[in-house]
Amino acid sequence: MNEGPETRALSAPCAVFIPPGTAHGFHFAPNSEGIVATVLADRLSLPVATDRALSAFFSQTRIVPVDGVDAGEGKHIDHLFRRILAESMEGSVGRDLMLDAHVTEVLVWLARAGARATLPDDGGVPTRDSGRLQMLETLIAAHFREHRSVGFYAEKVGVSVAQLNRIARQEAGASVTQLLARRLVDAARRDLIFTPTPVQAIAYSLGFQDPAYFNRFFRRQTGTTPGAYRETERRRLVS
Repeated sequence: MNEGPETRALSAPCAVFIPPGTAHGFHFAPNSEGIVATVLADRLSLPVATDRALSAFFSQTRIVPVDGVDAGEGKHIDHLFRRILAESMEGSVGRDLMLDAHVTEVLVWLARAGARATLPDDGGVPTRDSGRLQMLETLIAAHFREHRSVGFYAEKVGVSVAQLNRIARQEAGASVTQLLARRLVDAARRDLIFTPTPVQAIAYSLGFQDPAYFNRFFRRQTGTTPGAYRETERRRLVS
Protein backbone atom coordinates (compact mmCIF):
# COMPACT_ATOMS: atom_id res chain seq x y z
CA MET A 1 0.00 0.00 0.00
CA ASN A 2 1.47 3.37 -1.03
CA GLU A 3 1.68 6.09 1.57
CA GLY A 4 0.44 9.57 0.76
CA PRO A 5 2.78 12.53 0.42
CA GLU A 6 4.18 14.09 3.57
CA THR A 7 2.90 17.55 4.48
CA ARG A 8 5.04 19.97 6.49
CA ALA A 9 4.07 23.41 7.75
CA LEU A 10 6.36 26.42 7.34
CA SER A 11 6.47 29.52 9.49
CA ALA A 12 8.14 32.64 8.13
CA PRO A 13 10.84 33.72 8.29
CA CYS A 14 12.58 30.49 7.35
CA ALA A 15 14.71 28.90 4.65
CA VAL A 16 13.85 25.56 3.04
CA PHE A 17 16.40 23.23 1.44
CA ILE A 18 15.12 20.42 -0.81
CA PRO A 19 17.68 17.84 -2.00
CA PRO A 20 18.03 17.06 -5.71
CA GLY A 21 15.54 14.49 -6.95
CA THR A 22 12.97 15.12 -4.21
CA ALA A 23 9.42 15.54 -5.51
CA HIS A 24 7.82 18.54 -3.84
CA GLY A 25 5.26 21.30 -4.07
CA PHE A 26 4.24 24.40 -2.10
CA HIS A 27 1.00 26.02 -1.03
CA PHE A 28 1.66 29.59 0.10
CA ALA A 29 -0.64 31.79 2.13
CA PRO A 30 -1.82 35.01 0.43
CA ASN A 31 0.74 37.85 0.40
CA SER A 32 3.66 35.49 1.12
CA GLU A 33 7.05 36.80 -0.03
CA GLY A 34 10.29 34.99 -0.65
CA ILE A 35 12.97 33.86 -3.09
CA VAL A 36 13.10 30.47 -4.82
CA ALA A 37 16.60 29.46 -5.94
CA THR A 38 16.99 26.32 -8.07
CA VAL A 39 20.57 25.02 -8.21
CA LEU A 40 21.81 22.24 -10.50
CA ALA A 41 22.82 19.14 -8.54
CA ASP A 42 26.38 19.17 -9.90
CA ARG A 43 26.87 22.69 -8.53
CA LEU A 44 26.10 21.38 -5.04
CA SER A 45 28.45 18.40 -5.24
CA LEU A 46 31.74 20.20 -4.50
CA PRO A 47 30.74 22.25 -1.40
CA VAL A 48 28.80 19.34 0.09
CA ALA A 49 31.64 16.88 -0.60
CA THR A 50 34.16 19.06 1.22
CA ASP A 51 32.48 18.74 4.60
CA ARG A 52 30.86 15.63 6.09
CA ALA A 53 28.63 17.71 8.36
CA LEU A 54 27.29 19.63 5.35
CA SER A 55 26.72 16.39 3.46
CA ALA A 56 24.76 14.90 6.36
CA PHE A 57 22.72 18.05 6.97
CA PHE A 58 21.68 18.48 3.34
CA SER A 59 20.99 14.80 2.66
CA GLN A 60 17.31 15.43 3.40
CA THR A 61 14.75 18.23 3.29
CA ARG A 62 15.51 20.91 5.88
CA ILE A 63 13.39 23.75 7.22
CA VAL A 64 15.64 26.25 8.96
CA PRO A 65 13.92 28.94 11.08
CA VAL A 66 15.67 32.25 10.50
CA ASP A 67 13.94 34.18 13.28
CA GLY A 68 15.89 32.24 15.91
CA VAL A 69 19.34 33.16 14.60
CA ASP A 70 21.33 36.25 15.44
CA ALA A 71 19.78 39.35 13.82
CA GLY A 72 22.97 40.13 11.91
CA GLU A 73 23.26 36.54 10.72
CA GLY A 74 19.64 36.51 9.57
CA LYS A 75 20.17 39.69 7.57
CA HIS A 76 23.31 38.21 6.03
CA ILE A 77 21.46 35.07 4.90
CA ASP A 78 18.72 37.22 3.39
CA HIS A 79 21.38 39.36 1.66
CA LEU A 80 23.04 36.28 0.18
CA PHE A 81 19.78 35.05 -1.32
CA ARG A 82 19.18 38.47 -2.85
CA ARG A 83 22.73 38.50 -4.25
CA ILE A 84 22.04 35.10 -5.86
CA LEU A 85 18.91 36.53 -7.44
CA ALA A 86 20.75 39.63 -8.66
CA GLU A 87 23.73 37.69 -10.05
CA SER A 88 21.48 35.25 -11.90
CA MET A 89 19.76 38.17 -13.67
CA GLU A 90 22.78 40.39 -14.38
CA GLY A 91 24.90 38.15 -16.58
CA SER A 92 28.10 39.95 -15.54
CA VAL A 93 31.64 38.67 -16.04
CA GLY A 94 32.34 35.73 -13.75
CA ARG A 95 28.67 35.25 -12.94
CA ASP A 96 28.87 31.47 -12.50
CA LEU A 97 31.89 31.71 -10.20
CA MET A 98 30.13 34.31 -8.07
CA LEU A 99 26.94 32.24 -7.94
CA ASP A 100 28.92 29.18 -6.81
CA ALA A 101 30.54 31.25 -4.06
CA HIS A 102 27.19 32.65 -2.86
CA VAL A 103 25.52 29.21 -2.93
CA THR A 104 28.37 27.70 -0.91
CA GLU A 105 28.14 30.47 1.68
CA VAL A 106 24.36 30.07 1.94
CA LEU A 107 24.75 26.32 2.51
CA VAL A 108 27.29 26.86 5.29
CA TRP A 109 25.21 29.54 7.07
CA LEU A 110 22.01 27.47 6.84
CA ALA A 111 23.76 24.34 8.13
CA ARG A 112 25.17 26.30 11.08
CA ALA A 113 21.80 27.86 11.89
CA GLY A 114 20.04 24.52 11.51
CA ALA A 115 22.56 22.74 13.72
CA ARG A 116 22.08 25.29 16.50
CA ALA A 117 18.31 25.00 16.20
CA THR A 118 18.48 21.24 16.80
CA LEU A 119 20.94 21.21 19.71
CA PRO A 120 19.78 19.03 22.62
CA ASP A 121 18.53 20.58 25.84
CA ASP A 122 21.89 20.03 27.53
CA GLY A 123 23.36 22.65 25.20
CA GLY A 124 25.02 20.17 22.88
CA VAL A 125 28.05 19.61 25.10
CA PRO A 126 30.54 17.70 22.95
CA THR A 127 31.68 14.25 24.01
CA ARG A 128 35.37 13.53 24.56
CA ASP A 129 35.57 11.71 21.21
CA SER A 130 33.79 14.48 19.29
CA GLY A 131 36.22 16.96 20.82
CA ARG A 132 39.13 14.78 19.73
CA LEU A 133 37.71 14.61 16.21
CA GLN A 134 37.50 18.41 16.11
CA MET A 135 41.13 18.56 17.19
CA LEU A 136 42.04 16.06 14.48
CA GLU A 137 40.20 18.06 11.81
CA THR A 138 42.01 21.23 12.90
CA LEU A 139 45.36 19.43 12.71
CA ILE A 140 44.55 18.01 9.28
CA ALA A 141 43.67 21.48 8.01
CA ALA A 142 47.05 22.75 9.22
CA HIS A 143 49.24 19.85 8.11
CA PHE A 144 47.58 17.91 5.27
CA ARG A 145 50.03 19.28 2.67
CA GLU A 146 52.92 17.85 4.72
CA HIS A 147 51.78 14.22 4.25
CA ARG A 148 52.32 13.39 7.92
CA SER A 149 51.77 9.87 9.23
CA VAL A 150 48.69 8.87 11.21
CA GLY A 151 51.05 8.49 14.18
CA PHE A 152 51.85 12.21 14.01
CA TYR A 153 48.16 13.11 14.42
CA ALA A 154 47.61 10.49 17.13
CA GLU A 155 50.48 11.92 19.16
CA LYS A 156 49.13 15.46 18.82
CA VAL A 157 45.63 14.39 19.88
CA GLY A 158 47.05 12.33 22.73
CA VAL A 159 45.77 8.88 21.80
CA SER A 160 47.11 5.76 20.09
CA VAL A 161 46.85 5.23 16.33
CA ALA A 162 44.22 2.54 16.88
CA GLN A 163 42.17 4.84 19.14
CA LEU A 164 42.35 7.71 16.67
CA ASN A 165 41.17 5.54 13.80
CA ARG A 166 38.33 4.24 15.96
CA ILE A 167 37.29 7.80 16.82
CA ALA A 168 37.52 8.91 13.19
CA ARG A 169 35.39 5.99 11.97
CA GLN A 170 32.86 6.43 14.77
CA GLU A 171 32.53 10.23 14.54
CA ALA A 172 33.28 10.88 10.85
CA GLY A 173 32.63 7.55 9.14
CA ALA A 174 36.17 7.30 7.72
CA SER A 175 39.69 6.37 8.81
CA VAL A 176 42.31 9.05 9.41
CA THR A 177 43.99 8.12 6.13
CA GLN A 178 40.69 8.55 4.31
CA LEU A 179 40.09 11.94 5.96
CA LEU A 180 43.56 13.08 4.86
CA ALA A 181 42.98 11.87 1.30
CA ARG A 182 39.60 13.60 1.26
CA ARG A 183 41.18 16.89 2.29
CA LEU A 184 43.88 16.62 -0.39
CA VAL A 185 41.29 15.85 -3.07
CA ASP A 186 39.07 18.75 -1.98
CA ALA A 187 42.00 21.18 -2.21
CA ALA A 188 43.01 19.76 -5.58
CA ARG A 189 39.47 20.10 -6.93
CA ARG A 190 39.27 23.75 -5.93
CA ASP A 191 42.63 24.57 -7.54
CA LEU A 192 41.77 22.66 -10.70
CA ILE A 193 38.45 24.44 -11.14
CA PHE A 194 39.11 27.95 -9.91
CA THR A 195 42.77 28.62 -10.73
CA PRO A 196 44.85 28.46 -13.94
CA THR A 197 47.69 26.73 -12.05
CA PRO A 198 49.20 23.84 -14.07
CA VAL A 199 48.48 20.35 -12.74
CA GLN A 200 52.16 19.79 -12.01
CA ALA A 201 52.32 22.94 -9.87
CA ILE A 202 49.15 21.93 -8.02
CA ALA A 203 50.76 18.59 -7.23
CA TYR A 204 53.82 20.28 -5.73
CA SER A 205 51.68 22.76 -3.77
CA LEU A 206 49.83 19.83 -2.19
CA GLY A 207 53.08 18.23 -1.05
CA PHE A 208 53.46 15.59 -3.76
CA GLN A 209 57.09 15.16 -4.81
CA ASP A 210 56.08 13.32 -7.99
CA PRO A 211 53.31 14.79 -10.20
CA ALA A 212 52.78 11.36 -11.76
CA TYR A 213 51.99 9.94 -8.31
CA PHE A 214 49.55 12.84 -7.74
CA ASN A 215 47.80 11.90 -10.99
CA ARG A 216 47.47 8.28 -9.83
CA PHE A 217 46.31 9.37 -6.37
CA PHE A 218 43.66 11.72 -7.79
CA ARG A 219 42.40 9.11 -10.23
CA ARG A 220 42.21 6.47 -7.49
CA GLN A 221 40.13 8.83 -5.34
CA THR A 222 37.85 10.30 -8.03
CA GLY A 223 37.87 7.90 -10.95
CA THR A 224 39.33 10.47 -13.34
CA THR A 225 42.62 12.29 -13.94
CA PRO A 226 43.22 15.88 -12.76
CA GLY A 227 43.34 17.14 -16.34
CA ALA A 228 40.11 15.42 -17.34
CA TYR A 229 38.40 16.62 -14.15
CA ARG A 230 39.46 20.23 -14.84
CA GLU A 231 38.21 20.09 -18.42
CA THR A 232 34.85 18.59 -17.45
CA GLU A 233 34.17 21.00 -14.60
CA ARG A 234 35.16 24.07 -16.56
CA ARG A 235 32.82 23.07 -19.37
CA ARG A 236 30.04 22.90 -16.80
CA LEU A 237 30.87 26.39 -15.53
CA VAL A 238 30.44 27.96 -18.96
CA SER A 239 27.47 25.87 -20.08
